[in-house]
Amino acid sequence: MKTITLPVTWEVCGFVKVEAHNIEAAIEYFHENSGSIPLPKEFEYVEGSFALTDTDPEFIVLYNEGEEV
Repeated sequence: MKTITLPVTWEVCGFVKVEAHNIEAAIEYFHENSGSIPLPKEFEYVEGSFALTDTDPEFIVLYNEGEEV
């Protein structure tokens, strides 16, 4: 047996507040500024979202460089 590093991802759900005149403007603001809006401080795991990021052995081997896999 050997230890192999696998890349994984999962989702979380939270809420952000933005200043806008209406919901449509808030959505537009979010899309235009999502890169600078801070991540929520409170969030919850999205049930069932835990998954392998990739299943391509040639990609996964990159996470295991220097290891014999």
